[in-house]
Order: sequence, then C-alpha cells, then structure tokens
Amino acid sequence: MFDLDDTLYPEREFVRSGFRAVSNAIERETGKCVFDRLIELFEYQHPDPFDEVRQQFRLSIPKQALVDMYRNHLPDLALTAEVSGLLAELKSSGRVLGLLTDGRSRTQRSKIRALGLEAWTDAILISEEFGTAKPAERNYRYFEVYFAGRPCVYVGDNPAKDFAAPNRMGWQTVCVLDRGENVHAQIAANVHAEALPQYWIERLA
Repeated sequence: MFDLDDTLYPEREFVRSGFRAVSNAIERETGKCVFDRLIELFEYQHPDPFDEVRQQFRLSIPKQALVDMYRNHLPDLALTAEVSGLLAELKSSGRVLGLLTDGRSRTQRSKIRALGLEAWTDAILISEEFGTAKPAERNYRYFEVYFAGRPCVYVGDNPAKDFAAPNRMGWQTVCVLDRGENVHAQIAANVHAEALPQYWIERLA
C-alpha cells in the first residue's frame, strides 16, 4: 500500500501546476504574470503566498478564489518511468495495491486521475471521504479486506503520521527518503521510535 504525495510523485509538481493555473487565470484577467513570484514565495516558505501577490500586484480577485483555483485545477502531473515500472511489476506479480492519502477529496482525486493511478490500484482511501486521517488505525484496517490475510507493506514519506498504525498492526513499513525536495520536511528526530519505519529507501525502485 502506498501514500501519494511525495511518495509516488513529488508534491512540488502539484504546487507548480497549481501556481501555473492561478497565474494563467490572473494573467487573462489583468495581464499580470505572478507565477515566478508565487514560486519564490513558496521556496521562501511564505505563510500566505496568495495574499502576498494580491497585495503586491494590487489584485481585486478575492484570495479564496485563488485558493479554490489552486485546489480544484486539473493538475499537470505524470508518474516517472521508475514509478510506473514498479507498479507494473508489482501488479503483474499478483500483488494487491492500495492507495491511502490524506487531503481534500476533489484535490486528491484530481491528482490520482492525472497520474493514472486508478488503473494500478485495487482500493483508494482519501481521508476527507472516509472521515478520519492518518495516523488513525481504521484507515489502514480498511484495506485488510482487500489483502485477505496476505503480508501487508506500507510505503510512505512522513514519519510523523505514516507508520505508527501499520507498525502496531504488524505490517512492514518503508519510508522513501527526502532528497531535500519534499513539501513537508521529513524530520524523524522528534518522532517516537514506535512511529519510525522499519526500512528507509532512497528510491522506490
């Protein structure tokens, strides 16, 4: 079973795609291109890049409208050959593949469609649709009916929430190491030992 963001694809790609959609909409309405500024604010971890560009470029578009454009746009995403090759190999060998992700239904569904993951996965759970988010154990239990007693493996990227529940449930847990590009910093030092993954890998392959 896989996490989505920063596990199967770099979440920064979604951020760039969303900023491009927002910038294009602003440029059509005002003639102003804000894409580079949004990226700059994101890289500097500005707490509210949309409000900042509204003020800097004197935009009349409400901030919530920009946020909605970002969350609801059809993202320009694709799996790498490495990831799609891995999924194909797992599927052809008879593995059951699940996808467990936190977030808003519409946003996560649009990512999943853009990446073509529905074709690879036997079951998908999104926290907003299910009512609870990781690390809730019930989110992981949902998949056990699909695995039907087989050994279970969870692959994620965030020790703060990904691995505590599957560790308790006797699953194997694997963390894909951050190469300094993850949207959310991968900090394991402050995480209790029982929440750490059993294995760390540099690449999914």
